[in-house]
Amino acid sequence: MSTKKGALHRLLAGTGQLVGNVVGGVMTLALVLRPDRAGSERARKNADVLIAACRAFQAKHGRLPETLEELVPGFLPALPPAKFDGPHFGFTYDVSSGSTRHVLGWTEVMPFGRPFYVFEEDRWGYLD
Repeated sequence: MSTKKGALHRLLAGTGQLVGNVVGGVMTLALVLRPDRAGSERARKNADVLIAACRAFQAKHGRLPETLEELVPGFLPALPPAKFDGPHFGFTYDVSSGSTRHVLGWTEVMPFGRPFYVFEEDRWGYLD
């Protein structure tokens, strides 16, 4: 009888350990693969700040700025950061030829995943 109890105890202990390992692995994957929510929220709020500054610039000058740097210091003390820094991952501001389309964007998830805002259409989009 004691051998049956011992075998059952080992089986339950092994099952508990397996479940613990699986749960730990899933949690590790979730933390590693989970996007940086705080950084994403900061980037979206900073994009809203840039959009408001561009609209204020437009109200004052009758046009949207050609570069984000035109907003400093008259409309913003400094350009806010995007989710990631660097020349390819910070905020981008693309102006099409003839200034008919102004698009603000940034990298949300490396290496792709780029939200963008089109001023003339007053809409958000997502590239990639």
